This record gives sequence, structure tokens and C-alpha cells, in this order.
Amino acid sequence: MDGEPVIFTENAVAYSLYKHLYKHSGPESRFFFKFQYNLSLRENRPWYYYCAPDIDVIESRQDGKLIAYELKGARKHRSGIPDSPPLSDAIGQAIAYLDLPWIYENDRRKFVGGAFDQVYIVCARATAAVDDSEPRILDTVPLGAMLALPDGQFVTIKEAPHNPIHDIRAKDHVLQNVNSLEKHTLGSKIGRSISAAGKEYEIKLSRG
Repeated sequence: MDGEPVIFTENAVAYSLYKHLYKHSGPESRFFFKFQYNLSLRENRPWYYYCAPDIDVIESRQDGKLIAYELKGARKHRSGIPDSPPLSDAIGQAIAYLDLPWIYENDRRKFVGGAFDQVYIVCARATAAVDDSEPRILDTVPLGAMLALPDGQFVTIKEAPHNPIHDIRAKDHVLQNVNSLEKHTLGSKIGRSISAAGKEYEIKLSRG
């Protein structure tokens, strides 16, 4: 309907983040979306990955870093106006990322600690403004934070520190088996739905 606000949904944020990160992390970097598990590998291998909650975006960078992103898109308020999520909405799930993925072999967890070097929360916002309380809350957790702006720009309001429960063995396992996440690339069924949502958002935005 003409005149309706364009909502920066979570899938649109995921697509915009992918474009933003791709520009800065190098052509050999890889990206995976909405990853929860690869249990099908049990048919051929004794190990598999499991995540609870699922991880919105995984970035395997050209420089060897493995980074996870928890996303929160805007929602349509009952008034019709886009409703931007507070950073605190994303923190609970992102904290769990610090200990993910769980790597199981022969039905036992193989490592104690997470594979990701860093974890970020990314929230859709109409502007780069933050509430006074948000930096104070962020100071209490080992997470980075970014704001996703409607024009596709991203503002980092806190750089992610090193994951305090990082296990280099878990990271090496994921990097050595990164192809096991193939069903979650941009060319997969999951990735294509994210790409479609992102492109639709860009078209609506360009039309005003």
C-alpha cells in the first residue's frame, strides 16, 4: 500500500550486513546464515555441530577470524510505525553464541568453549542514536554492538572483545570443516530467501 513505511526486517538486515562485511573482509571470506545444526553429517562422520539458539550470521574471514552476529530487525508497531529493537533484546541470545557451536563426537561434546573469536549484536535503527543506558549495559558483557541504519550503513558502537571462553580447538575444527555449513550460504535455500528479502527492501526504499 502506498505511503506505508518500509520495514527493515531481520532478513533485510542480514542481507545488508553481508554486503557491508563483504566489502571489508576480503574476497576469500565466507558467510553463512541461520545455522543451527548439520546432523546429516552423522551418516558419514562421527561428529556434528549443534547450536541453540541458531546463529543468524557466521563470518569466516580471510584473515582467519571466525565471527558470529545476532540480528534484530525492526518490526511493524500496531500504529504502523517501524519499531526499532533495543540492544538488550539481542544480548541474551548473543551471550549463548560465546559457547557455540557445540561439537559432538560419538554423542559427547568434544570441546568446552566456543569457536567464535568475537560476537556482535546488530540491531536495526532509524538513526545512529543510542539510549543513555545502552552503553552502560554493553560494558557488562563481552559482546560488540552495531546499528543497522535504513540506508544500509552500519555504525559500530562497541568493538567486540575477544571471546573469553574461546577454544582454539573448536575454532580449528570449524575452519577445517567449513564446507559442512554449505546449506547455509547465500546460494542455498535459506540464503536465497534472505537475498530476496534484502533486494525487495532495497527496491521499496528506492521508491520512497
